[in-house]
Amino acid sequence: MQKRIIFLLFLNVGVILVSLGIISHLSVTASIERSLENRLMLANIIGRNIDYVIEGNVKRLYDVSLSGKVDLEDNDWAPEKKALKTAMEYSIFTGRTFLLDRQGRVLLSYPHREEEGVHLFSLPYVRKAAADLKPVITDVYTLPATQRSMVLALVPMKNKDGEVVGVAGGEIDPTNYMLSQMIAAIPTGRNTIIELVDSHGVIIASNDPRRILTCGERYRFLKGLVTERKGSVQSCHRCKEGAPASGRERDMLAFAPLSMAPWGVVVRDPEESVFSPSSSLRKGFLLLSAVAIVTTLLLAMGLSKGIVRPVHSLIDATRRIAAGNLNDPIEVQAKDEIGSLGKSFDEMRKKLAESLASIQRYSVGLEGMVAERTAELRKSREKLAALLQGIITAEEEERKRIARELHDDTSQSLNAALISLDSIVRHFPTYDPIRKQLLQIREQCMAMLKGVHQMIKDLRPPILDDLGLESAIKWVLEKHIGERGILYSFETTGNGEEMKARAQSKVDYARLELVLFRIAQEGIINISKHADAGNVAVTMAFGDSAIDMEIRDDGKGFDAESIYGAFRKDHHVGLGLIGMGERISLLDGALTVRSEPGQGTRISVHVPVPA
Repeated sequence: MQKRIIFLLFLNVGVILVSLGIISHLSVTASIERSLENRLMLANIIGRNIDYVIEGNVKRLYDVSLSGKVDLEDNDWAPEKKALKTAMEYSIFTGRTFLLDRQGRVLLSYPHREEEGVHLFSLPYVRKAAADLKPVITDVYTLPATQRSMVLALVPMKNKDGEVVGVAGGEIDPTNYMLSQMIAAIPTGRNTIIELVDSHGVIIASNDPRRILTCGERYRFLKGLVTERKGSVQSCHRCKEGAPASGRERDMLAFAPLSMAPWGVVVRDPEESVFSPSSSLRKGFLLLSAVAIVTTLLLAMGLSKGIVRPVHSLIDATRRIAAGNLNDPIEVQAKDEIGSLGKSFDEMRKKLAESLASIQRYSVGLEGMVAERTAELRKSREKLAALLQGIITAEEEERKRIARELHDDTSQSLNAALISLDSIVRHFPTYDPIRKQLLQIREQCMAMLKGVHQMIKDLRPPILDDLGLESAIKWVLEKHIGERGILYSFETTGNGEEMKARAQSKVDYARLELVLFRIAQEGIINISKHADAGNVAVTMAFGDSAIDMEIRDDGKGFDAESIYGAFRKDHHVGLGLIGMGERISLLDGALTVRSEPGQGTRISVHVPVPA
């Protein structure tokens, strides 16, 4: 549990930190992109402003030809000079304004310079303005003669008839105040540099006047962007500028090209300044991670001390209770929910101990009651068995007595009556009707004598005492089954004499044989009277420790369950089967009756015989 809590805490903190890191990273990335876009937008705005200024000043040059006073052939230069003066006033053309003829020769300049008469057609910009009939703004150009750097604005000049007769131009001094003021007037950060550069990377204007006309190598890569009129944001190395005093290594550069001139506006900021939010976030995130990890460890230790240890104490207590130890109290020192749970467990332990003690006392009493009741049942069963044994013994004695009386009295009386009848019959001739009546009486007496003899044998067959159980059962089968024309069979397995000799000293084998005989006799007589059977089979198996006997027939059968149920309701039904069961129970044996209507009957007897 402790490991799981620590794992879940660290997992939770990890998920939170990762989520915060991702969100912060996305936010900072978006902020940086917005910052770079803002810088590019600032460069575009400055560029548009400079375009507007250049466009206005180019119009001033167009105004020279639109004044209608330009006539290069009348040798009257006063109107042209006045037009040049007007174009120069309040413009960015702080160097001079001038007129060129179609061959690039300087015809007139204001203010006057010695360069008048000099051919400038060698300059590609001049040829381009004259050839394309479009205004041209040049890169920074240095006159070889004076080593003076300037920027030229050239527009085709037309006469009053609309014919191009030359070029009107103006010189822009990159170091003049008006041009630099357009850049310097823009409010920026302390380390932000805004510069106007030409296509060769020469700085035309800058908010740092020291950089004007310097540091051209670093911006040469901007030539392609100027040509394509394409804005861009990228990084650059400060080391290539040759200005190590600033101490910056890398800058983020936003470039916006101008539409009126082959120039562009550069806005530069130190990279560390641009990415300072990301660096601050990274440091804050690391600090937050360290604080979160330390807090998680402290929280895990607190939870371990406040929850895990008391829970372990409760687990140990429950194990002691499960092992049966209800004597040791449950001690939890916490005063929170865990402490309340521990107190509840301890109360439960006390009540469980009391309940267990009560159950043990009740169990001891119950065991005593059960033992007492069992002893009473055993005595009752012994009394019942003795009573049943007495009843059976009395029944057998009564059978013997009745058989003896039948033999000694009734049978002898019938024999005496027969002898008397025989002596009387001799005194009557054979044709005398009285003799016939006497003979009929004698036959009836003989039948009665035979019935008495049969009754005597059924009550106590002497063959059981003389020849044993197997012969007695065969005699019963022949007497009650065979004489009725019913087929029967009797099979034995094992050696009954060996079992008798082996068990003679341990059980009353004579009583065992008598019980088995009475059961067989009852079953066979029932078959002969009620079963309407065509075949009867009796088997006996003398095993090592038991005798199994089975009597089965293919008669009409009966519903055994209904017979037993009827016995439970009416003691006059199924009495023979119940009597067989009671007899076999005296020998600790078992009797099973299986029968269904139309399926015959099977009576199985199992009697244990101790070896």
